[in-house]
Amino acid sequence: MLITDNSILKNLPISVGKKQILILDSLRFVLEMIDYSYENLLVKLTQVSENAATRNLPEIFGYAWSIIDNSNRVVSIAKQLPWEYPDKILGHLYYVKEFRNTFQHLDERIDESLLKTQSPFLGVISWADHKFEEKQIELIQIISGNLLHGPSAKQTFPNINDCQPGINNIFLHTVNKKGQTIETDLGILMKNLKKLVIEFEMRFKDLTPVNWSSRQDIVLRIKQPNQPE
Repeated sequence: MLITDNSILKNLPISVGKKQILILDSLRFVLEMIDYSYENLLVKLTQVSENAATRNLPEIFGYAWSIIDNSNRVVSIAKQLPWEYPDKILGHLYYVKEFRNTFQHLDERIDESLLKTQSPFLGVISWADHKFEEKQIELIQIISGNLLHGPSAKQTFPNINDCQPGINNIFLHTVNKKGQTIETDLGILMKNLKKLVIEFEMRFKDLTPVNWSSRQDIVLRIKQPNQPE
């Protein structure tokens, strides 16, 4: 999980100023959206691994691409902060933009690369399922859209000793503008985002946190008044 209830990003100090509160709270919200997408992605991939009777692949790809899109948004928002060395702090996330660009410009990718490479429109998701009790690993791929051509995603069996029980090595495979196959491990992306969260925790550890719970992510309800008979 990227954001916990006691995270400084959920308890922002007043002393950082209004602009930084706005930026940091925006980051917190987007990071929680990523958390939600990743947690649900794991649930849905587990269902596929267990050969559930029903599956919703558009939902699964929606979660995966949401993680990509919002991770790129995290970088864009975080760049608005007064970092002394932004590339040093954010550089480990810059690679996400290439994936985001494909997602953002899918219409252009049709003629640029998707037809030429015979690639699925929204790519391929692959993972390794460690069946712990059976001491076995199964490689699984799901392909977006109609299977007009064979998938181009390549997988290798990981070392079983390096795998946790269940879902491991979740890769999103697609192509870039040049028609080159690109892939990213979403689990590693989550770890890279966690590094950024830890950076914030370290920078603000000596400031006084504020409990915003009564004014954070609120719901407003407006009831229609009773109409006269």
